[in-house]
Amino acid sequence: MNEILNLGLENKVVIITGAGKGIGYETAKVFKQYNCKLSLISKTLDDLVQLKKELDLNDEMIYIQEGDASDEEVVKDFVNKTMEKFGRIDILINNAGMRFRKKFIDIEYNEWKNVINVNLGSTFLFCKEVGKHMVEQKSGRIINMASIIGTLGLPELVGYGASKGGIISLTKSLALEWAEFNINVNVIAPGFCETSYTENFKQKTELYNFTLERTPLKKWGNSKDISNACIYLSSDLSNYVTGEILNVDGGWSAW
Repeated sequence: MNEILNLGLENKVVIITGAGKGIGYETAKVFKQYNCKLSLISKTLDDLVQLKKELDLNDEMIYIQEGDASDEEVVKDFVNKTMEKFGRIDILINNAGMRFRKKFIDIEYNEWKNVINVNLGSTFLFCKEVGKHMVEQKSGRIINMASIIGTLGLPELVGYGASKGGIISLTKSLALEWAEFNINVNVIAPGFCETSYTENFKQKTELYNFTLERTPLKKWGNSKDISNACIYLSSDLSNYVTGEILNVDGGWSAW
């Protein structure tokens, strides 16, 4: 009989930001399979309600809240309510984010500030508020969602790339600062993945074909590929891994 690998995830309390769609949605479903307790936030309550229904968890195992992950007061309230409900936070998945495509000289400063605030700002806020509790309990896992564009660059995604590069730097610094508290901090850098956010991109046939041709595996990834990486970095399999960038990109960054 095959033995089931114990990943040390059962009953762990997991916060996932941007849980209403795409990678966050899929990641919640995967953590549910490991009997984790879930605390989920998204800007759209209807998406969270649908996810909760699909997960079919009782109220003791899940908490959902509508809110902007880049709003400091919202983040403080959400983290406090998560602690009140579950008593601890073991894993933080910083997945909230946005992007826009525009030539650099056409970018308005408000657009620049918005993408930095949503992507890097939300990661800062959640790391700070959740980190306080992880430092006190002397344990925790933080997985920040960046992108291959955070290190490699791509035209017309300057703001997005800058925000993701900032997330990578933040991750490495926190991994050093919090190592003494047994907190592992890592970053996942997805390549091109099929999600609800990339449907418009795929319709640009020439650009889509270019990404397929340049990717060594000759295919896009999907949300499950990223959520599986989250499981690895949250589990006992990665106890000695911190401050790392895990590229999940079909080999794109190997060039």
